Amino acid sequence: MSPSLSVENVLIGKTKQELLACTAVSSSKRTQEEVTQQMFYQGASLLEESFPVSKGSVLQIHHGCLAHAQLREGRVDSVHYHAVPPSYAGHDHCDAIFEASLGDSPSG
Repeated sequence: MSPSLSVENVLIGKTKQELLACTAVSSSKRTQEEVTQQMFYQGASLLEESFPVSKGSVLQIHHGCLAHAQLREGRVDSVHYHAVPPSYAGHDHCDAIFEASLGDSPSG
């Protein structure tokens, strides 16, 4: 899944330092030849994963988003989201990974 248009517009062209500065989560990286992938994970809060029912609560599966930002020549050239676990249909935590970057955007 692709990020929202506003997030993608803000991130494309950023340096690695700018990318890391606009995220609220830590990252890991993988480099292969001239391409570096920065990977970020944002999970749902534990409170979100249970909801009350009469005389108890029901737990839902732990879910979140894994975002991959691909850098070439030191700048972001693409961003992709992956639901965690893959069977989870929502991508509701993905844009939140880069929420701080939207403050710099003229459209945000």
